[in-house]
Amino acid sequence: MPKFLRESALLLLILAAAFIFRFWQIGTLPGGLFPDEAANGLDINSIFAGDRQPFYERGNGREALFFYVIALVVKLFGRGDWQHHVVSAGFGFFAVVALYFLVRRMFGKNTALLAAFFMAVSSYAVTVTRTAFRANMVPLLSILAIFFVVKFFQEKDVRTKHISAALAGLCFALGFYTYTSFRMMLPLAVGFALLLLLANRDKLKKIFFKYWRYKLMAGIVFVLASFPLANYFFHHPASIVGRAGQVSIFSPDLNHGDLLGTFLGVFKTTMLAFFTQGDLNWRHNVAGHPFLSPLLSPLFAVALIIFTVAGFQLLAQVWEKKINTQTLFMALTAAWFWLMLVPEITTAEGIPHGLRLIGVIPALFILPAWLADKIWQKMKKLDRGDVKVLVAVVFLAGIFFYNFYLYFGVAASSPEYYYAFRSDLTVVSDYLNARNSKNQTYLALDKFSVQTVDYLTTETNNPYQLLVPEKAYAVRLKKGDQIIFTQSSLFDRLKFLEHHPEARLMREEQNKFGQIIMLVYQNP
Repeated sequence: MPKFLRESALLLLILAAAFIFRFWQIGTLPGGLFPDEAANGLDINSIFAGDRQPFYERGNGREALFFYVIALVVKLFGRGDWQHHVVSAGFGFFAVVALYFLVRRMFGKNTALLAAFFMAVSSYAVTVTRTAFRANMVPLLSILAIFFVVKFFQEKDVRTKHISAALAGLCFALGFYTYTSFRMMLPLAVGFALLLLLANRDKLKKIFFKYWRYKLMAGIVFVLASFPLANYFFHHPASIVGRAGQVSIFSPDLNHGDLLGTFLGVFKTTMLAFFTQGDLNWRHNVAGHPFLSPLLSPLFAVALIIFTVAGFQLLAQVWEKKINTQTLFMALTAAWFWLMLVPEITTAEGIPHGLRLIGVIPALFILPAWLADKIWQKMKKLDRGDVKVLVAVVFLAGIFFYNFYLYFGVAASSPEYYYAFRSDLTVVSDYLNARNSKNQTYLALDKFSVQTVDYLTTETNNPYQLLVPEKAYAVRLKKGDQIIFTQSSLFDRLKFLEHHPEARLMREEQNKFGQIIMLVYQNP
């Protein structure tokens, strides 16, 4: 088979794996809409009502680009959990595609194929991209921003350079509409721009006249695209920090007067999460499992050291005004990883936190892919071709099946995973929509969780009266009135039944694990 066709076939297989891992069973797995995901839907309701903002204040404030994409899908297919999850999964899939084309330009096709494969099947990347959070746009837009910058410098055609400059400015601007961690792309871009200028300090005038049109193009596109959000923050400056300020290690309530000790503890826990115990939150990771498989983590560790050292080598090359392109790309990847680690290691709540770490995902898989390719090049020189092929097959198959088992085995078979997405609330919402009798229906549910029900019952105008679960016993039911207890408020039914012995159980719903997820009582 020709080399080109072989590479294309491998890429298609990898993309098929990426597609399957992200979209297979998307309607039932995770099978629920967590209240934070549903809060996005409530902002979508605002969009449909004409209140279109670049930033919404609900839930400590959230950038809105993700919501507009979901709004389009909801407009086409209606409200539901899969309509949200398919959007985030889509961004995850295209991030794999974009990673391949970026890494191919930086380190060659073999490293690109490996990096794309590692990311395609990663249980960590898969779990978080099947969760409908706006953070899922960060990997894609950061990859694209860097891709178009790299393409700009590598291409010779003037028209291609103009397009690349404009798209780099656009992707960079759009990234700020996604999630707080994308802001670390700013020091990455500024830092490497300064290094390049320092390395060419004897030719600054020449560089200015050579590139000013391209820089103007990128700058105009960036300013125009980022203006709505910048204008919003100008009028709402407190929204710039948002929740980040509440969980910061600089908060005395969290560091307890020991800032350095808190930072070191967070850093240690974060780094160990790639090797030992990862995020315990099922929405961010297969709970407790490391972010990397045991086959990849040693490669990652060694490559991270090599690439970080390359960063110092780059500084020396800048001083000598002789930059090596490979050293530049290695230093860029290392800086990408370390800077995207900042949103995690400067917070002190829920550590390790897979969502705050989402920006490291591209670099996380580039690093072991580069080293794996170097090892493979060494192995190709061995006489025993059958041995090296066997080792490669076992290595890649091991990574594939390990991650497949973690998500479609461990996570899919865990009641805790479904509860983490409050799948019970979808069942409750379906019942409320079918009953559609607000005056005779009470729902015992807390104010945070009710966001899911609020959103999923939008079309029937929220046909229920909300009760604080621990005070549900005090409700006065008339004949035919019903009260609904969800999976989180089942305990509160006991006190309710003590005060309402006449109430009759009308309906009981269980999940596939035999757990009760909804009880409906009626006053006869």
